[in-house]
Amino acid sequence: MGLFNFVKEAGEKLWDSVSGTGEDQSKKLHDYINKLGLPGSDKVDVKVNDGKASISGDAISQELKEKILVAAGNVAGITAVDDNVKVAEPATEAKFYTVKSGDTLSAISKQVYGDANKYNKIFEANKPMLSHPDKIYPGQTLRIPE
Repeated sequence: MGLFNFVKEAGEKLWDSVSGTGEDQSKKLHDYINKLGLPGSDKVDVKVNDGKASISGDAISQELKEKILVAAGNVAGITAVDDNVKVAEPATEAKFYTVKSGDTLSAISKQVYGDANKYNKIFEANKPMLSHPDKIYPGQTLRIPE
């Protein structure tokens, strides 16, 4: 549990950052997370207030929890995600990486694993948020599994 910071301007555009109430934004963010098709994502509660998303719930896996947190944080206008999710079976937490200009999954893989050919491990860990290994952008946060 804790607070994760994200790049406010980067990510999926779900709303105009100057309009909409916290309730509207909470519903849109929750709908977006559910639309990703992550099993069990309907078990979390999402609240948005002043660019900060608070995610709570329980009885989901560590991997699902991390995917939900990353999906929420990679929405334009979200600057932080407060993790209040309890997992059914604690597991090793993944690391997180913020994409920089010029990064590729291969380059990130080389940096974190020492092997550029392990890029698919990062790609698979970030599905369905990533649809293709070449479609990453600066400011995006990725899960980096062990």
